Amino acid sequence: MDELSTHENAYVRPSPTRGVLGGVALNTSEVTKLCEHVGYDVILIETVGLGQSEITIDNVVDCVVFIVPPGSGDSLQGAKKGIMEIADIVCINKYDSEYKKVCERLKRQIESAMSLTMSKHMYSSVYHKQRKIQWTSPVELISA
Repeated sequence: MDELSTHENAYVRPSPTRGVLGGVALNTSEVTKLCEHVGYDVILIETVGLGQSEITIDNVVDCVVFIVPPGSGDSLQGAKKGIMEIADIVCINKYDSEYKKVCERLKRQIESAMSLTMSKHMYSSVYHKQRKIQWTSPVELISA
């Protein structure tokens, strides 16, 4: 973030929640709209971490990427009702050397848990026509 914040085409702004539940600050939606209005075409919002009730981010962004670290307590701790229902993409981080087997096992567990949730309905604009599509969230193995 330190390096990104010095780039002339990037704007980095902290957005503390000040104890507000939901995972994002009260004005995050308005700040996002303002950034879009002044010409930023890619806006990344990091939440304070998601719990079962902290899913406000789904109302603010176009795509929710849920990043899961391997071996952080109960392997299915992240597969809570609410989080898995809003995730558009699930990424299991640290998929390198010593964590590969743990990540692969966690991927199978999350995919199994997600098969029990309803798929999301998203809207796609093709040739300026809104089209409702059914989206099944992929689970990807990544290494930051």
